[in-house]
Amino acid sequence: MATVKPFSALRYDQAKSGAPLERLVCPPYDVIDAAMQEVLHRHSPYNIVRVELAKASPDDAPGKDRYSRAAQTLNDWIARGVLRADAQPSFYVYEQTFDIASGGASRSQEVTRRGFFGAIQLEPFGTGCVYAHEETFGGPKADRLSLMRACAANVSPVFGLVPDEASAIAALLRVAAQRPADAQAIEDNGVLDRLWVASDPDWCGKLAEQLRSRSIFIADGHHRYETFCNYRDERRKADGDPQGKLDKAYNYGLIVCVPMSDEGLYILPTHRLIQAAPGLSKQGFLREAAALFDQRDATDRDLCALAEGRSGAVEFGVVFSDGSRKIISAGPQSAAAMKKTAAAKSDAWRGLDVAVLQELVLKGLLHLSEEKVLRKEGISYTPDTRQAIAKVTAPGGQYVMSFILKPTLIEQVRVVATGGEKMPQKSTYFFPKLLTGLVMRKL
Repeated sequence: MATVKPFSALRYDQAKSGAPLERLVCPPYDVIDAAMQEVLHRHSPYNIVRVELAKASPDDAPGKDRYSRAAQTLNDWIARGVLRADAQPSFYVYEQTFDIASGGASRSQEVTRRGFFGAIQLEPFGTGCVYAHEETFGGPKADRLSLMRACAANVSPVFGLVPDEASAIAALLRVAAQRPADAQAIEDNGVLDRLWVASDPDWCGKLAEQLRSRSIFIADGHHRYETFCNYRDERRKADGDPQGKLDKAYNYGLIVCVPMSDEGLYILPTHRLIQAAPGLSKQGFLREAAALFDQRDATDRDLCALAEGRSGAVEFGVVFSDGSRKIISAGPQSAAAMKKTAAAKSDAWRGLDVAVLQELVLKGLLHLSEEKVLRKEGISYTPDTRQAIAKVTAPGGQYVMSFILKPTLIEQVRVVATGGEKMPQKSTYFFPKLLTGLVMRKL
């Protein structure tokens, strides 16, 4: 089963950096836009965004580009002692305390999610005990591989879920987090990130042993994980070791594992915003949808409640640019249509709200091809329910309608993934995102 081991992390020496940790870390690359990139650059000359997502230049050429600059920056910081390697192999207990409202929920509730950083032995999806849970977009893999080639490092982790029915892993993490944290950062959105270095060999051995009997489900960072595997294969070939018999650092990847039963494991839905539906009016959409779904009028309160629902029949909200709102619910007709449309899929997959929306509504009623959905043409995404409503109802906006979804359940992730299937893209949004720069690995 899963092999996850302690390692000697590369971490910031804050005395050398001259800045608090929150000025040195950044979110994952795929949520950083140009404006945020500029803000992060202003936070500190040592902010990890200069490695994770270095700026492009008009003069870039192969071998002299943002990837080579990222590598030069990383190596320079190591040489200066701004980044240093820990002396002992360790696991790194990682805790995030947050208000769910900061992620887009319509109510306030403070929760804490606890997991740990480790080094996972890499294997391609579907060949062992590491499972992907959703389809991914292709482009970012090439970008991340170029960064890994240049830096020879895991700069940011993947996010994994581990079954922990008896709470044995959670108990070990709780023990390690009883003392004051070794590092902490408060993000701009109020999320408190805390880190404990757990280097006791006995404790590390117990945690590693617990993991050997379990599978790992990738929650976030599918691109990064696949890139880890591709990079490993390149390095093995270069070293004349295609079977991976040598004990090399590149055979492992940086991961944060969180127990599936953790009370702070919070999944937001990813709502769909539609820019255009050629040839289909609101009335036409509702008329065609009536053959598959029951419909009822809805208020913003109804839609917010739906977006925080954790069970029940397949249903989703629809917001139109004229300000009207509906909730449409699946019935026998939609179930029959899913069996016909997605005959090769399992009942578990066909029962996903996001799958029904994709197959029967986006592709069926709106005639958005799978290629367009994959390329995000005419469709945008947000986990913020109020934003998904406001962007459609704003005068002169670019969106004609939006679909409000319920969150995907952890159990649905487990069942679909272990069945060898992948959910549609953007089925889950795990909040908050893991910070980049707290813990890194040189390869």
